[in-house]
Amino acid sequence: MEVFDSIMNLLIEWNLCILMFILYCVIISLGGVLVNFVRVSIPLPNIFLQAFKFGKMAHTGHINALVTHLEVPKRWFAHFYISASVIVTVALVQLWNLYVLRVPLPPWVSVTLDVLTTPHRRPTVNATTAALGIILLAIQIYRRLYENLFISVFSSGRINILHYIVGHTHYVGAVVLLLSQAPGFDGAEQHISFTGIEFWQIVGTIICFFGFAIQNKSLRMLAALRRNHGKKMKEKYMMPQGGLFEVVSCPHMFAEVVVYVGILVILRTHIGWSVVTIWVISNQIQVAIMNHKWYQETFKDYPCNRRAIIPFLL
Repeated sequence: MEVFDSIMNLLIEWNLCILMFILYCVIISLGGVLVNFVRVSIPLPNIFLQAFKFGKMAHTGHINALVTHLEVPKRWFAHFYISASVIVTVALVQLWNLYVLRVPLPPWVSVTLDVLTTPHRRPTVNATTAALGIILLAIQIYRRLYENLFISVFSSGRINILHYIVGHTHYVGAVVLLLSQAPGFDGAEQHISFTGIEFWQIVGTIICFFGFAIQNKSLRMLAALRRNHGKKMKEKYMMPQGGLFEVVSCPHMFAEVVVYVGILVILRTHIGWSVVTIWVISNQIQVAIMNHKWYQETFKDYPCNRRAIIPFLL
């Protein structure tokens, strides 16, 4: 029991959410470099390629039966946003109760934040900034849920269960980290009041809505490629054209980065959100490069001037 208690006390001293995102960053960065660049000159194990690649980019070589059993339908992406919608709604309710109704946090919220982000957390942003950040994150999550349920057209592609777990834990960690450094959520009693809107809050909000618009339009264009060409096209892929697809292969991933950077502009001094944003950028870049290479290999007339994710740069 003493060993168990020591381990638990050590875990409580660490910010588990930040450690999780750092681990994800390292794995996706190393894995992405191996798949996107090293694989060209050095063969990689089939089991690794099958687990790492998914959807239209899925590994087409030797298939490992065990890894196959650990795969779920790609359309289960919607599950990320269902669970995330529940989590962010709970966060909004707690924020409303604390900041507007002046109702103290229930013990389970404090305990959860203590375990996942350490009991030594301190506010790094004011109440207005924290509220605006969580509202914009909620809009992103609710919007993505709607798009997954009513806009996107998924093929029968599959993803590894590890990708599925990462999708769920990403939103849990993002919401928890955002709240962990918000006034009043550190467990200390203090007077909480809203301040006036600041310049960077306006800039960040504009950036976020720019990202919302790009992502929604890009996803509608991708869905239209299949929906407008009959039922059989659900299992086929066509070269996207129009909009930002003329300059990048994955404008929807570029938009995801834009949204998180926009929230970061608002939460500037929020260390936890900086880690979340770095993870999102790392993940979107590596996946976009995989998509870009797949397009180049699949469509021989693929425009050579298109970049993977960042217009005119990458």
